[in-house]
Amino acid sequence: MQNKNKIGILGGDMRQLAIAAMFSEDGYECALWGVSGGESNDRMSSLYESSVRCVDWRDALSGASAAILPLPLTTDGVRLNCRTTRAGASLPDLRLTEIIQSTERSTVLFAGRIPAGIARLASEHRVRMIDYYEADDFQIKNAVPTAEGAIALAIREMSITIAGAAVAVAGYGRVGRALAQRLVSLGAHVTCIARSRRDLAFAESDGCAVFPLAEFAEAPSDFDVIFNSVPHIIFDGEVVRRLRRGTLIIDLASMNGGVDLCEAERSGIRVVRALSLPGRTAPSTAGKIIYDTVRVIMREEGIL
Repeated sequence: MQNKNKIGILGGDMRQLAIAAMFSEDGYECALWGVSGGESNDRMSSLYESSVRCVDWRDALSGASAAILPLPLTTDGVRLNCRTTRAGASLPDLRLTEIIQSTERSTVLFAGRIPAGIARLASEHRVRMIDYYEADDFQIKNAVPTAEGAIALAIREMSITIAGAAVAVAGYGRVGRALAQRLVSLGAHVTCIARSRRDLAFAESDGCAVFPLAEFAEAPSDFDVIFNSVPHIIFDGEVVRRLRRGTLIIDLASMNGGVDLCEAERSGIRVVRALSLPGRTAPSTAGKIIYDTVRVIMREEGIL
């Protein structure tokens, strides 16, 4: 039987703990399984207190009106994104097919970045699955902790200040724009590389030098740090070889990223893959963004 006051929370990182705490404060029973972070951080560990910790993932799902799965849902397209060990005990590699096959039709699954094949499988099993990552309000808000996390990473990796640094931002979507605006305010010399004239106009109005992506191979190459948010290879062998040795590239792009890693290594270019930055650098804020988004969808859809 469905419990309108129960929410299952499976997998992920400390963002999931923050989500559990917020729904618990709203009066919902939160059942957690496979959520990492609570054992190594005293502050986050306290968020477990108001939630039920399940030994079996099926118990977290059973009878829940909704289940919140992580962002990203999976890192290999097959298994749930979660740590394989917890408090010395091994957790099984939980396949997404098992979750879908075991989910009651009255339970709605929420997740971030759901692969198309998994969405189709859920539909075939008549399990409703909603991708909260696709919500515009989520992406707008989530760009902020992503941008701040990327800048913090650059500060840690470089021996110079952001102020006065020569910086490139490749891609001028929500994350690229949030990044560029903050870098300009910190005193960096920012060049933005984008495809559309609209994005280039926004970048120029935000105080950046601009360069069309189509002419990227001829763009200036003397940068201290490059932030990439374009999810396909734009830093190919030709472009990478033009960069100054020791240039730092922080690759924020999903999937396989935007850099030819082999050529970067040969050319002495440092590449840092920086995925899921909000969960690593600001889990409480990032968790609240997911909570706010999911709660609005739940209310709109009459789930809770």
